[in-house]
Amino acid sequence: MTKGRTSLVQRLATPAFLFLLLPGLLAGPASAAETGVVEEVVDGDTLLVRTAGSVGAVTVRLIGIDAPERTHPSLGKEFFSDEAAAHLTTLCRGKTVRLEKDAEETDKYDRLLRYVFLPPPDGRLLNEEMLRAGMARAYTRYPFFRKDAFLAAEGRARREGKGLWKDGGMAEARWLAAGNAAPVKVFPSGGRTFVLAHKGLAKAGVERGDLPREIEGILQLRGELSDTEFTSKARDRGFRPIDPSKEIPTKSGSPGQRALQPVPTVRGTIIPWEDAHRHLSEEIVVEGTIVRTHRAKSVMYLNFHPNWKRYLTLVIFVKDLPLFPGNPEMAYKGKKVRVRGEVKVYKDRLEMVVRSPEDITVVQ
Repeated sequence: MTKGRTSLVQRLATPAFLFLLLPGLLAGPASAAETGVVEEVVDGDTLLVRTAGSVGAVTVRLIGIDAPERTHPSLGKEFFSDEAAAHLTTLCRGKTVRLEKDAEETDKYDRLLRYVFLPPPDGRLLNEEMLRAGMARAYTRYPFFRKDAFLAAEGRARREGKGLWKDGGMAEARWLAAGNAAPVKVFPSGGRTFVLAHKGLAKAGVERGDLPREIEGILQLRGELSDTEFTSKARDRGFRPIDPSKEIPTKSGSPGQRALQPVPTVRGTIIPWEDAHRHLSEEIVVEGTIVRTHRAKSVMYLNFHPNWKRYLTLVIFVKDLPLFPGNPEMAYKGKKVRVRGEVKVYKDRLEMVVRSPEDITVVQ
């Protein structure tokens, strides 16, 4: 080896040179930024984003925030949910956004967990922006590195009375008291116990320490179950009808248990939507009130119950929508309908596809 070459190697091996080189070696190859176009806003913390190379839109959950629910299968619609979704829509729908990861890739529902940044020159972080506007709460159940900044943003919104925090939280209290949620009433009773009353049912002898668990339990049943199943399951928790004439007689088995065997269908018979699960692969006519609608990229859903994962969903394909009223969501939501179709299971969910307006009739 020549002297000149030896001196070059020696220079490259100096501590100063290695210090400059080390960060680049540790960083590894640069990765391309994850970007996508926001196709739809599901609610105030969830987006449908079409990323590069994806076959369809992926669901993205904004890290570190919790916006009011408007499509949750058991919680029902919460205060300020429409306003939060509308605010997020104005901020990002149709825009190309940058997605940034934290510690976790996805949540238990397989939604991508991301910080979402608006395109330059704006560049705002949507997660934090929703907190600043009072459209969401900081969600700190799981760790994330922007936690302090997010809590500070929520704190400012609270102090300024924005969105969810309007009038010191009394706006939400008035919304609930106006009948937008069924209350659980608590009455002091003898022996320093309490009576809980909810939707015509009551439970006596509740100890003070058990109140939170009992209240949460009955509200969860109310949100997840149809009226018939709710009454049965509430009885299992010790709730009985306040009016004795509405007591459900029981035979063998657990209290209030219903038979789940298929029931033969007589052609032309109208089936309550709650009993559709008894008629798999049959063409039947069901009747009920549409309480929830949701339009996705390729289909529109009409639900008889907020818990769309458990109960029958009517499905209209977007390509068929021109056959229906100009605004099917408004035409059917809140209306009692009678629908003919075949009951099927798709991805563990009960569905009935409606292909023609002749198969669905508004009866009330």
